Amino acid sequence: MPAGDGLWKDEIKKFLLIRQYLIPLINIFFCQECFKILLLKEKSGEHFMNQTKPASLYPITLIISAVLVFSITFKGYAQTIIKGKILYAKDAKPAAFASVKLLTRDAGSVSDASGNFILVLKNIRKNDTLLISSVGYESLKIPAQKALLRSEFILQQAEKTMESVIIRSFSQEDVVGAKSEIVGYYRAWNTGKNGGEIGRTFFMTHKEYKVAKLRFKLYHTCDTCIIRLHIRDVKDGQPDKELLKDSISYIVKKGADADKPYEFDLNKYEIILKQQSIFVGLEVLKGSKTDSTACSISFVGSEPGGYFYKPRREDYWGYIEDYAIFMKLFFKYDD
Repeated sequence: MPAGDGLWKDEIKKFLLIRQYLIPLINIFFCQECFKILLLKEKSGEHFMNQTKPASLYPITLIISAVLVFSITFKGYAQTIIKGKILYAKDAKPAAFASVKLLTRDAGSVSDASGNFILVLKNIRKNDTLLISSVGYESLKIPAQKALLRSEFILQQAEKTMESVIIRSFSQEDVVGAKSEIVGYYRAWNTGKNGGEIGRTFFMTHKEYKVAKLRFKLYHTCDTCIIRLHIRDVKDGQPDKELLKDSISYIVKKGADADKPYEFDLNKYEIILKQQSIFVGLEVLKGSKTDSTACSISFVGSEPGGYFYKPRREDYWGYIEDYAIFMKLFFKYDD
């Protein structure tokens, strides 16, 4: 579902609900006023049989109620759209799948293969700051008010320091997650870019570790699927703050084999964590076919367990104890 569609549906429901109760009230008001006019004419001795009847004012009530309802509805739906093209400074090439979000808020998006992005906001605040980031480049921070006036956003290449070279070796390897490879469950997921996530929690037994790979399974009938990775801290048993600093995406080409695993190779990202519990989630950025017909996406489960999910970015996390989403997390450690 494209960004904003869910908000439109909510506002349409609000409009219908307000109209249901507002129009009768306006009708009553106008009928009362008409009655007062007719009563005054009767007392003054005027003949009022051919005068305007209360029913003839019904179109007026419709117009006024429509104006009132739409003003109430669309005031609550005021939108701000920040859009533009993200480019790399070193070669002016588009920054594909760069992360675009507002600091301190959940609103976020990602650029497409051509570096273009659209961020739809329900409202914008004076202190909102836009953050654009991509692996290997310095993050760009700009006040949201200024971002509205720009069409291009340039990312500078990050400078490498000796600190990143003398990092711990993490010579030993291990894996956690799914133990069975047999497909036993399909969890249908929508193909729209709405910020929803689905995934599972991993419990780590090492004080510090480097995330190396994530393996997952996906069944789909699309020509192209773009999956974005999330790694979150766990608070009170639920997914919490994002731990990744960069937008990491994987493009799944045409295919409908539920047994085929796909992998995020994360070694180059230097994701070093100390959290004993982490949530790994997957977000569908795109699912489409070249002929514009509908396609379907399902995440695969292979063994009994539970998974967390939220259909849209603004929704609360839900949890289902049924089949765990197939995921294998490969990591490296020293201790």
